[in-house]
Amino acid sequence: MEGYDTCRTGCCFDCGIGCGCWMKIVSLLREIIYTPVSLCKGLWVTFINFWRRKVTLQYPDERWELPEGYRGVPSLPRDPATGMHRCIACGSCARVCPEQIIRIEHEVGEDKKRKVTSFQIDISRCMFCGLCAEACPTKGLVMSKSYELSCGSREDMIFDLDRLQEIGGVFPEEAKEEKGTEPEAGS
Repeated sequence: MEGYDTCRTGCCFDCGIGCGCWMKIVSLLREIIYTPVSLCKGLWVTFINFWRRKVTLQYPDERWELPEGYRGVPSLPRDPATGMHRCIACGSCARVCPEQIIRIEHEVGEDKKRKVTSFQIDISRCMFCGLCAEACPTKGLVMSKSYELSCGSREDMIFDLDRLQEIGGVFPEEAKEEKGTEPEAGS
């Protein structure tokens, strides 16, 4: 066996191809077979997903329908009956705010009622937790569905009374609760 080349395992043939060379050939054949298979799998996934419903929206033209419990920017909507906001300047929203971003200034009128003179919220620091809206006794401060908050400067992120009313719009008409009758037993 002097004239033969030996491979790592020591078994060679007359042609000089050892076991290591056979492994390379088998690996090459596997790649030749699996390449079209993986290509067909990828094309199949693309074909299936091509017919699915599209989830992308063209943002400025189309908008997502927000869920009922969505918490956007705090706002002060106007009461349709009076045309004014419902804030009584009690300050409970400012006290409960974990970020301390609500500033309320008021004056006492002739009828001994507080009147809001200044209401500011620093939206740049707001975490939209909704505690201020929950603490409001008149439900005058609500979380709107507005989420477009881009501004050019930090000063623009401090919303004043007019801007909060603009975002809030008008309170929806309170739905009158209709009391239904309970079905009688046995029917």
